[in-house]
Amino acid sequence: MAEALFNKYSKNHKAKSAGTHVEEKEGHTIGEKETANFVCEVMNEEGIDVRKNKRKQLTPKMVEEANKVVIITDKKDWPDYLKKSDKVIYWNLQDAKDTDYDFHIKTRDWIKKRVRKLLKEIEQ
Repeated sequence: MAEALFNKYSKNHKAKSAGTHVEEKEGHTIGEKETANFVCEVMNEEGIDVRKNKRKQLTPKMVEEANKVVIITDKKDWPDYLKKSDKVIYWNLQDAKDTDYDFHIKTRDWIKKRVRKLLKEIEQ
């Protein structure tokens, strides 16, 4: 959600999304996961189709090449190279996995608010 919303609203920057623990699921599209139906639905409401977005594993090289790294996953799941990076921005957000449609709407709206705030800071 964060990558898609950032790229929709950004004028001068591009976001790339990756997860901290997706090796076994890497390359699968969001639309291939039945549990992601709410994600696809709430993003469609924003005019964004995420069904074909592919899961990627975050790497130290990706962090090195990035200007900022927004992390939403629990801090206990961070790899060491993230813990040492001064590029990390942490957004404390409960995982929407296995939650209902309304929770996904709240999650999307929370992320959208944070993305707009971040863009306001970096696109001045």
